[in-house]
Order: sequence, then structure tokens, then C-alpha cells
Amino acid sequence: MRRLLGLFLATTVFFVASFAQAQATKGTPKAQATIKALEKKITVDFKDTKLGDIIDELKDQVKGVQIRMDGKGGVSGNRKLTFTGKDVTVKEVLEGLLKKEGLCYGITSNEKDAYDGSVYLRVGTEFGTLINKK
Repeated sequence: MRRLLGLFLATTVFFVASFAQAQATKGTPKAQATIKALEKKITVDFKDTKLGDIIDELKDQVKGVQIRMDGKGGVSGNRKLTFTGKDVTVKEVLEGLLKKEGLCYGITSNEKDAYDGSVYLRVGTEFGTLINKK
């Protein structure tokens, strides 16, 4: 009987954990909308352009996408970057700009967070990961 109960509990924990992982991978509706928006193709030509100005330009070209910087973590809007791309996705632009600077981006995925669905620029190497801060 104890073995059956143990097996039942282990199976239940496994399925609950699998469901939670699937939800975390999927992201919130706003995070999913941002992921889709990052696939939009654009043309850019940034030469020694401040990151803050680049963010403004990207937000103009891709309406509805919020982009934030981890200022406390070392990301400065005054940092100058260079990237040129024709008919490339916003995702490719972000990766091309940030990777060589030791920066990356994540997408906030938490319906209780005011920034749900926003792109968050930070120091690191993982691109496009879902961030679920509580």
C-alpha cells in the first residue's frame, strides 16, 4: 500500500512539474506577442549610436514592444553600438548589437508584473529567455 501511495505521489509531482515547466516555456500571452513581434523584419543602420537612441528607434519600428534596460546591472543607455542590417528580424538586430558587448535580452513573462511582455536588456549571454520574476 505504501508503495502504491509513493508511486501515486511521485507520478503526481512529475505531472505537476511537467505542466509548470510547459507553462514557463510557453510564456504569458503578452510574452508570446513580444516573441512574435521580434520576428518582424526591419532595416537598421546604427553607427556609434547610443543604446537609448537605438531602443527608441526599435520601438518606433515595432509598435507595442516595450524595451527596458537593467541600469543597476550595468546596462547604460549611453553605451555606443554599431550594427547594420537589411531585412533582418528585430531578434537578429538585438543579438547582433548586444552579443559583442556582453549583453543579452530576456522577455518578462509574469502576468502579475507591470512589465509583462517587455524585452529586458541585461548583462549575460542568454538571448530570448523568459523571465518570471515574482
